[in-house]
Amino acid sequence: MKNRMQGKPSKTARKKRAEVPMSAAMQAAMFKVANVAANLSRKDEAAQQAARKAITDTIEEWIAFLTESEPEAVDQFYYEVCMMASVGNRRRISKHALMPAGIVEQVEDDLKTQKEEAERAAAKKQVVENGKEAGEQVPA
Repeated sequence: MKNRMQGKPSKTARKKRAEVPMSAAMQAAMFKVANVAANLSRKDEAAQQAARKAITDTIEEWIAFLTESEPEAVDQFYYEVCMMASVGNRRRISKHALMPAGIVEQVEDDLKTQKEEAERAAAKKQVVENGKEAGEQVPA
């Protein structure tokens, strides 16, 4: 004898299984877990904020020390930071009291050069790909 399904299971039966009511004790436990997670998150954020402030304060002192002893290291530090910064942050950094003169212009020139080189490389790659599609020999 063949054991066949008489019909498709109804969607309402599947939905009713998923809607298991939560008891009051389970709701209280879930609320406690959520509160503990929120408290841990707030504590972690406060610790991270304190760490960022400590780093900021230490870098200020370090830059002031280097300005007197190794000014070229200060130039290199600001150059590297500005190269990594967004345009808005670079503008803010340029207003820093200990920022050496001329670094921002050097960074802008170097970023412009990098952008031009990237555009040339992309154009060259596009020419090579177009040549491969057409089956032509393209000099590299």
